[in-house]
Parts: sequence; structure tokens; C-alpha cells
Amino acid sequence: MFKFLRSRAKIFYWVIAISFIGFGTFASFGSGSCEGPGARRMAQGVVGTVNGVDIPAQAYDNMVRQQTGAMRQQAAGNELTSNQYAMARDRAWNALVQDAVIQSAVDERDIDVTDAEVLEAFQTNPPPELLSAYRTEEGGVDLDRYFADLNNPDADWSLAESYVRRNYLPRLKLIEEITADVVVSDLEIREEYVRQSGRAVAEYMGMRFNDLEDVGDPTDQEIQAWYDANLADYQEPVRGQCKVVRFAKEAGDGDWAEVLSFITELRDDILAGTRTFEDAARDFGEDGTAEAGGDLGTFDRNRMVDEFTAAAFSLPVGQLSEPVRTSFGYHLIEVLEQFTAPESDEVTQVHARHILLKVTPGPATMDALRDFAGDFRDRVDGGSFVTTAQAEAHDLVEPGPFAAGRDIPGLRQTMGGANWALGTDAGSVSPVFENDQFMYVVLALDNLPEGPSPLETVRGRVALAVRQDRDLARSRALLSPAVGEVQMGTPLAEAAAAHGLMHAVSDTFGVNDNIADVGYGTDFNKLAVEGAVGQIVPEVETLRGLFALVPVWTSGFDEMDFAVRREGLRAALLNRAQTERFGEWLQERTEAADIDDFRYSVPGII
Repeated sequence: MFKFLRSRAKIFYWVIAISFIGFGTFASFGSGSCEGPGARRMAQGVVGTVNGVDIPAQAYDNMVRQQTGAMRQQAAGNELTSNQYAMARDRAWNALVQDAVIQSAVDERDIDVTDAEVLEAFQTNPPPELLSAYRTEEGGVDLDRYFADLNNPDADWSLAESYVRRNYLPRLKLIEEITADVVVSDLEIREEYVRQSGRAVAEYMGMRFNDLEDVGDPTDQEIQAWYDANLADYQEPVRGQCKVVRFAKEAGDGDWAEVLSFITELRDDILAGTRTFEDAARDFGEDGTAEAGGDLGTFDRNRMVDEFTAAAFSLPVGQLSEPVRTSFGYHLIEVLEQFTAPESDEVTQVHARHILLKVTPGPATMDALRDFAGDFRDRVDGGSFVTTAQAEAHDLVEPGPFAAGRDIPGLRQTMGGANWALGTDAGSVSPVFENDQFMYVVLALDNLPEGPSPLETVRGRVALAVRQDRDLARSRALLSPAVGEVQMGTPLAEAAAAHGLMHAVSDTFGVNDNIADVGYGTDFNKLAVEGAVGQIVPEVETLRGLFALVPVWTSGFDEMDFAVRREGLRAALLNRAQTERFGEWLQERTEAADIDDFRYSVPGII
């Protein structure tokens, strides 16, 4: 069995997975020209630079395809949203930037790889990308097939060898250098064992915050004082600002005419008896009633939209309507029953079924809309964006500020436009973006610097924090004297009753389990599992309340079981610590790098 299955190297696969470009594109890195400090040039076929090294458009395009492919697999065949596409583009960009940062560190350290190390990698520690070609249906690795290919003298391994020599092994060596001083102490291993294996039963008392009497909203003075004393809690990152012109994806006259023609033919088929109403509804209906043959049940005159109601209440029972147009599309309606008021002949309810064909923008409409939005974008700049939109009566939106990785406020699935606005200069006009509802063009405004949010924008959060602080103080005032009595020898249940506190004895629980009234996986669990039987823990706060506890039983520390699991726990903790160390290093190096992002300036690249 490969050593890599138990080797330290496996802990770095997540880094390699996001940093490596793959066999087909790795050679393109470093091939671009390097320029002096301060130089800003967008070469043809380049989407950005990292410390003067070009990131090729082809590598970016390949990585975007890789990311979207992975997302489609996770989406189980569902079409990706515009935000998911935006996330894929950002992930691709970040992966390429990190790869360039890592490669620059490899170059700085003059990391070399010997022939013997390359051979050993193929035999004992091959890259996961290479092994993916030898996956079995069960998800394992077909080692026999891998070694058969590896030992085949006619097989061409030159590309894989170059990848291992130039990319895979140098990066593993870099990671090992950076994390060489990471160690895991015996105490950390024992604590992890208790966290995973420890069990306890606890008796406890306390005050649930929901049981406290409401004492009213905090005053303006309390809110202001709390805000001033806790500004660090209300810090905001750099936030973008923009204006947006939307172009709604609405069906045109041609789209309505096309659906009308089809539903008319469908009606003729039903009337001719070549297709039943139920089959037509199941085959073509586009709402939740389709599987039920279009059955809407019984409804009165107030349930449906006006056009549908007028048609349904004017139809004789059993007669198929002409196509009825509503905001939803075209309908065919058949009334199955009518119900009249006892004192009159007025129809008050009907039982009906329908077939709905929605009308959506077709390819021609979408092309025209795309041209229309593109024409607007081409005719405006930062100075004329608003005035042109207003003069031409376009849908101009002025949303609030937004952070990276979020939609433009009030406009769903607009992460791509938001990220663009955050990363460009004020006054820039974006390319045409698109989501499922509209196409849109963004005017970037000045970013808001990082700092505390104004009180008026976080007043609700501050008021809640003041309430929570009040509740904690009131709960502590009730709990503390009861704890003092327990420490003097009073039974926990008696002390709880005397001070109006809740009291309970738990079931057996672990560190990550839920405890009634207390919460899920809180400090309460950990303190109980690690505590001494019969010794009170005087105070522990959770999201649900403030409690004191006494461990009644703990599983203790099983030295024999610990000895069996010790090395596995050490490896897992070392894995975690090394991954964190390298992640911190990579973040620091990336933040310090000189990075230019030209993606939105390169035609055809978004």
C-alpha cells in the first residue's frame, strides 16, 4: 500500500488541490515577461500579474472550467446560478494567485528535486491528480493498474514526470520547510482524546434567558454607551458602492405569439380526441398541478387573478376554454363542477383544471436584450451613466453598500457585479452582467473604508447586545448566591428551588452533544467531561442561559484505549496544525504580493 496513505504529505493535499493548475497548463506559468516595480501592462492573453509574473488567460479559463465542473457535480445536475459562476471565477483567480505566490517562494528558496526523489514519489507518494485516473467504481485506487502502467516501457510518463519534478515535489518541500517547527504536545493529544471519547452525567441549576422577565427596551443612552465601549464588535470591512441599470428579461411579442400558437394546437388536439386533457397537462403543464392532470381543486372568485377568474366563472361545465392570457402565461381551462349560492343562481365556486404554458424570453429576445444592454454600456462613462439612464427611462437602482462575496443589496444573484465594483476604480462602468431575472450594468462608486458601522445602521444589533448583557447580569445575581450555598453544603436542588432557578440531571452526554435547556456542544459539555465528580463548576454561560454544574459521573481516562489511539490522534492534530500554519503563511504572502487583476479589462473574460 502506498506510503502516501499514511504519510505526512497527505495533509497538504487541500493546498495542492487549489494551487495546482494541472498537467495541461502548468508550463504556462513563469513564461510571461517580468517588469520592474510599478509597471502596469495588460499583455495580450493575460488576465493579471502576481509580483510581475503574468497569469495567462488560458490558465484562468481552464481553472474556471474546472471549478464550474466541480460545482455542477455538487449541484447534482442543476443549472448553476449567476452567483455560483461568480464564485467559480473568484475561486479560479484565487487559486492561480496562490499558485504564483507559492512558485515565487519555491524559486526564492532554490528548492531542488533529485531524480531519486521523483522516482520515490511515483512509487510511494504519487500526486492525487495522477491517481484520479485509476479510481475504482467504489472510490478507491486500482493499484495494480497503476503499477502496470508505471512499469510499462511503452507508456509515456514525460508530462507527469515534469509535473512531479517542477510542481508537485517542490511545493511539498516548501510546505515541509514552512511547517517543520510545528509540534503537538502530549497534553494536546490527551485533551483531544477526552474531547472525542469523554462522557459525563451532570446535575445542574441555572437561569434560562428566556425565563427572565422582560424589563423593556434599552434607552438611547444605554445603546450609545454600549456602542462606544464596543466599537470593535461593529467593524466593517471595505464595502463597495455602486449604481445599477437593470434590463429585465421579459418575453417579447414574438415569444407570446409562439406560445399562443402552440397552446392553440394543443387545444385542437384535445378537442379532436387525439390527446386527453390529463395527458396534455402532465406532458406540457408548467406549474405544480401538472402531475395531477392540472386539477386546481375548488376555488372562489377571490383566489385567482382577474383574467383567470373571469374565464373560469363564465365557462359551462365540461367546455374547454380558448387560450387565456395572464401574467403567468397562457392557460387552457376546463370547469368540472359549479357551486351556486342557495338563495340565488349565482356561481360562487368552481372546481376546475388547467394547463399553464409559461411565456419566457426566447433566444431572439435574449439576443436583442443583450445587444440593447451592451449598446447602453458602450455609450456611457462614469459621467454620463446616470443622466443617460434617466433620460432613456431605464431601471436605475441606487443600492446600499456591500461587502465582498455578497450580492448587491436588493438584487439577488449579483455577486459578480458586486465583486467587480469592489475591485475597480470609482467611475468605471462594468461589462454587462446577467442573472436569471435581468441583465445589468454597474457604475462603481468610491469604496467605503473599513471601520465601525455608524450606530444608526447597527442600532438593532447594539440593542440586542445591551439586552443580552442585562440578562447575563440579572442571571448572575440569581445564580451566585445559590452557588455559594452549594459550596457551603446545601444540595444543588434545594439551592436552586430557594432562588427560583431551574434544576435538572442530564442524560449521558459527550463534548459535542445537546443538553436539554443548555445547548449543543457548549463549554458546559467540556467542563463537565473534564471536571471532577462532585466538584461544582460555579458558572458557565451558553447562548441559552447561565448555569452551575456538578459532574455526577464521568467516563474517566482509559489509558489502554488512549495508548491504542495515541498516534492516530497525534497525526490528526499535526495535520490540523500544519495545515493552519501553511494557510497562515500563504495568506500573509498573498496579502503582501503585488497583484493586478485585469479580468474585467480583457475582452471575453469575466
